[in-house]
Amino acid sequence: MKDLKEIGIVHESQILIIGGACSGLTAALTAKEADRNVDILITDMACASKGWAGKAARTAGLISFVEKGQDPEDFAKYNLNEIGFWLNDQHLLRDMAYNSRRLVAHLEDWGVSVEKKEDGSFDVAEWPFPWVTGGIDPDMCKHMAKKAHEYGVRFEDRIEIVKLLKDGERVIGAVGFGIKDGSFHIFLADITIIACGTQNFDITPIWCGTGVSQSLAWDAGCEFRNCEFAGMGDFGRIDEEGHVFYGMHGGAHIGHDHMYVGEENISQKWRPGFHSSMDPYAANAWYQEYKLGHWPIKIDMNAFNAQGGGGEFFKFHPEAFKRYMRHHQVGGYPFDNQVFDVVPGVISELGAIRVGHSMETTVPCLLAIGDSAGSGSARAGAVPAPPAKIHGTGLLNALYMGTRGGESAVDLIHTVSKLNLSKNIDPEEIERIKEETFAPLKREDGINPRDIIHEVQEAMAPVDYIFVKSEDRMKEALALIEDAGTKLDQMKVDNTHDLVKAIEAKAMVLGGKLFYNASMMRTESRGFQLREDYPETDNENWLKWIIVKKGPEGDFEFRTEDIPIDQYDYKPM
Repeated sequence: MKDLKEIGIVHESQILIIGGACSGLTAALTAKEADRNVDILITDMACASKGWAGKAARTAGLISFVEKGQDPEDFAKYNLNEIGFWLNDQHLLRDMAYNSRRLVAHLEDWGVSVEKKEDGSFDVAEWPFPWVTGGIDPDMCKHMAKKAHEYGVRFEDRIEIVKLLKDGERVIGAVGFGIKDGSFHIFLADITIIACGTQNFDITPIWCGTGVSQSLAWDAGCEFRNCEFAGMGDFGRIDEEGHVFYGMHGGAHIGHDHMYVGEENISQKWRPGFHSSMDPYAANAWYQEYKLGHWPIKIDMNAFNAQGGGGEFFKFHPEAFKRYMRHHQVGGYPFDNQVFDVVPGVISELGAIRVGHSMETTVPCLLAIGDSAGSGSARAGAVPAPPAKIHGTGLLNALYMGTRGGESAVDLIHTVSKLNLSKNIDPEEIERIKEETFAPLKREDGINPRDIIHEVQEAMAPVDYIFVKSEDRMKEALALIEDAGTKLDQMKVDNTHDLVKAIEAKAMVLGGKLFYNASMMRTESRGFQLREDYPETDNENWLKWIIVKKGPEGDFEFRTEDIPIDQYDYKPM
């Protein structure tokens, strides 16, 4: 029988963190502050050792939290009534609210600057909502990675993890390959933390997670929760020549209260009042007006600026904004005196790995944090999370879940060490996984995985599939995804960079199936689940979470679980 070192490069640690962006770094730093002797290894497909991994390294700049003088209970109640629509885990929601400011303040201990006034208080934008938004260092992950090195955290960069290893039901590590050289890597660990992002179906150029976190957890047998709330909306701006500028969150974050057809504000027509960011009803307003033949539909940034949003929203992070909008003139920025024709677009956010209050999954010795379990934690309720409908809470979510996960991992390490558990590994199984991983490189001909990804995107991008749903259209979309799935065994690639795309294609097919099957099961409209065939919210029958896990034959096992509303302080009216 082969030795593991004959199969690949072996790495051992007490804690393995898959994903070295904001949540993964937070977990590592928190764990080290709890126990400096714990051995932690972070691996990432990017360059986490230098702070260049995940979304925060590209989009950091804003963070929202409950400031002094604000009531965390108001934050919780707003989320329950206006965002999560009572599918929230109220204990987690309130805990995050009460700890949010402390988490932001602690960033300074890790070398991350948060904008402050001369008197030392946070420089923030204040909204007619129970939270504030502050400016945060766009190089936050760079500074956090530096601090992690100082604490003795180890890194393995540019590794694509393809499968978790198990001894019975217990996760004992993972395997993956080097993106640059095709080397095979075997990671052995007592505790494993998934922190490698969410499933965005790679539709936008910035918000582009490909869901490997979800496929890793799925294959390991984890339960998933809230898969039906993965749709997250944005708007693309159309210039005079018909070019679409998309993927910068411009519409959903700041203009969705100001959509017009002619002189009529259709935002107020379909969803009256002033709203926090990212609202599915904005996409619904666009869709319904389009069906009525009303065109073009415009976002009036002048109205947004007059409301005070322009200055407040961007004043506190000029450096991040400058980086974010390097080609701002091409894209129609700044927002002064602008009225844009718009079309809806999709970012998506499937991070449905179910976790409990300690960020534990339903599989022993496996935790999940940050984007990968944002919806699965149920903290945010009936929305994709993060950032749900509060711009800036994506980073807060990463800090909160990462802190919880790091603390829990150390507690588990202390428990596991007392049990003196061995790791029983079958080298033949590792060899089989290795052969399966590299199979697309060895085929003489086949299908480019990018073509399969494009087929999945055709099912995940249309507004009348993912935002405004009906059973017949969801079946159409699901059929497209299932057809794409039949081609996965035929993928052919020529290099290890494209081999990553083969892994991602499988993850995207899985994500699409989870989303549409759960969406069809929930026969009501709630939050980001808008169904034309079931337009009403049904608290009598659907105050429930939809839970799904992999069955013994690889099938989908769905069930519902009642929200434990009797255990919570707040009840729906």
